[in-house]
Amino acid sequence: MIQKELDKIDRSPSWLAEKLNNSRTNGHKIIHEKKYNDILFLIQVSVITKHNFLQDLAEIATVEMSRSSEQNE
Repeated sequence: MIQKELDKIDRSPSWLAEKLNNSRTNGHKIIHEKKYNDILFLIQVSVITKHNFLQDLAEIATVEMSRSSEQNE
C-alpha cells in the first residue's frame, strides 16, 4: 500500500526514509520489512504522505470480517 501511494504522489522510498529521519538507503527496507509495519509507523507515513493508511486497513478488515461471517453461516 505504501509503495502504491508513493507512486501516486510521485515520491520515492528514499524520500520517505528521509522524511522519517532515516537513512535514504533504507527506503525500500522501510516499505517492505514487517517490523516497520506497525501502527505508529503507519501514522507517521500517513501524515507525511497525506494518505490515511489506517483507513485502508480498516476497509480491508471490514471486508475480511464480512467474508469470515459469510463462511461461518
